[in-house]
Amino acid sequence: MPIVQISRIQHRRGKKTDLPQLAAGELGWSVDDQRLYIGNGTVADGAPAVGNTEIVTSGSPSFSGALSYVYKGYLGDATPIVTGASGDVTRTLQATLDDHVSVKSFGAKGDNSTADVVAIQRALDELYSDTDQDDARARRVLFFPAGTYKINASLKIPPHAHLVGEGPDKTVIKNSSSGAVAVTMDDDGQVYGSIGNSSATTPTQIQVEGITFRNTVAHPGVSIDNATKVYFNNCKFQGSYVAGATDSANSKGVTVRSTTALPCSQIVFNQCQFTKFARLVDLSYDVTNVRFNNCDFSTSYYGALIGGTLDGSTNGLTVGPRDVQFSGSSWNTIHQQAIWSKNASGSVYPRNIISYGNWYGKEIANNNEGVGSIREVSIIQFDGDECTSTLDFFERTDLRRADGSSQLNAAPELQGIGIQDKAIKSQTLLSSQTATTINEYPGLSGKGFRIKYKIERDTNVRTGEMVIASSTTSISYDDESVDSGSDVGIILTATVDNKDSTAGNETVTLKYTSTSGSTATFDYQTTIIA
Repeated sequence: MPIVQISRIQHRRGKKTDLPQLAAGELGWSVDDQRLYIGNGTVADGAPAVGNTEIVTSGSPSFSGALSYVYKGYLGDATPIVTGASGDVTRTLQATLDDHVSVKSFGAKGDNSTADVVAIQRALDELYSDTDQDDARARRVLFFPAGTYKINASLKIPPHAHLVGEGPDKTVIKNSSSGAVAVTMDDDGQVYGSIGNSSATTPTQIQVEGITFRNTVAHPGVSIDNATKVYFNNCKFQGSYVAGATDSANSKGVTVRSTTALPCSQIVFNQCQFTKFARLVDLSYDVTNVRFNNCDFSTSYYGALIGGTLDGSTNGLTVGPRDVQFSGSSWNTIHQQAIWSKNASGSVYPRNIISYGNWYGKEIANNNEGVGSIREVSIIQFDGDECTSTLDFFERTDLRRADGSSQLNAAPELQGIGIQDKAIKSQTLLSSQTATTINEYPGLSGKGFRIKYKIERDTNVRTGEMVIASSTTSISYDDESVDSGSDVGIILTATVDNKDSTAGNETVTLKYTSTSGSTATFDYQTTIIA
């Protein structure tokens, strides 16, 4: 017989207390508490147990429980903790999830294909620059899950931004158009040239962690504009510079831009990597208190160029960088100077530029002609006052020969106006020697040397200080010392030599003469006034 009508099927309904055992697949609706059940069927039919199974609805306790959250601690229900003064604090799942926010919640993909700049900028604006930005509760940490976020315009980072990625080369923001990967802006969205207008909050209290800023064209990584209290931790700044290429003023890993009214200050880079920019660091504008701690600098034309366009009169270029420190960092594969504090104007120049405890590799300041090049320039150059190099290690030999021989004049580690405190060395002095070389120092211009030393020979000890003044035409020295016990039988002298037939004597040589007897140990620490 053909089916001509589908009859309406009436399921069971009633109060929860009257709910019977339902048949297999039969539905039962509890009208008083708005809960739905379905019959399991018999065990013989394959059901795990006889009974009714609740179908989760908005009236189910398990449904509301799924939307609530109580912190349990790492042991969970095994050893419960109490989160409130009189019982547990219960929060909604929505409120709990809103404690953390990802750029993907704003539509960013991080797939190295989608243009993510609009989505990321929307996240930055909504969290830090919108109408509620004055409420600290709005300023959540913005998380960037691992991925490559492709952008085609500079990201604008507002005040109080806190950006966190999953680490260098894992979270990558990649710019493929002209301009910096990121710049700072005020809370009204105004960028350099307009920052602070209409009483807007200028960029401040910005923290960035675990992100690579990559520019695939010859433009900056990050430009810190009219900003104070900016902190980068464990970030990477990567450009497109190829080792051996020429300088490019646009290719800067990090730079600052100031105005006279709004100078930059308190900028810190900790455990960051700078690579493949013509200038890894470029600071000319007015900025104070800049720190680079435990960073890595590699593959560039200049390492840190400081004061390159400082002129003393242009707005924001009136006094230049001051109090810039590099400490505990490594440098290598740099075409020219690792650090050049440059006097470009003649009237004002960067001041108080400090290099402390850094490691400078072999491939620095040799004009891309290899280790031992006759054209090597200084690794550090200070053209201004109040600059020092303290306890830095220079792997490049002063002798400018790959084999370590002394056939060329010594190349300077530090040149210009500054003091270089070298690390302590120890050397064995042989007996019965006449004017034997201990060490050679660069003397390309007038320099002063202070060599503090201790000589031990048998049971006798001498401590003293050798002071040397040299020019390209003459040298004088004075050795003041005291002996404990008998004379150690060592005489220190200094000469100035011309080793490579260029104009002038350009190498200061420390020598010794010894009497016959035992060898001696010579421990010494050199300070060079460039």
